[in-house]
Amino acid sequence: MDPISKAIEEAKNNPKLRKKLRIKAALTTVLMIAFLGVIFITVGTVISARQGTFLGMNQLDFLRLRARYGLLMMFLIILHIATNWRIYRKELELLSG
Repeated sequence: MDPISKAIEEAKNNPKLRKKLRIKAALTTVLMIAFLGVIFITVGTVISARQGTFLGMNQLDFLRLRARYGLLMMFLIILHIATNWRIYRKELELLSG
């Protein structure tokens, strides 16, 4: 069993840690679903630039959507980093030496 799986199994027995894990899992799931939206908007922008429209939207519509969606993604990424800050700090320690 890898160390992450072992840590998660141990955290399942601790109600406080289990709650944190659920919040992190929900945030990661929302972030992954939002990433699919990024892919759709990017493909729509490229296709509408070539063909004029895609699913009834022109390139300018996609660029507006992209700007708004970008703000949402930045917010979700900041939340994700904030909830996983201690893990990230430990990974940086490994990276630096």
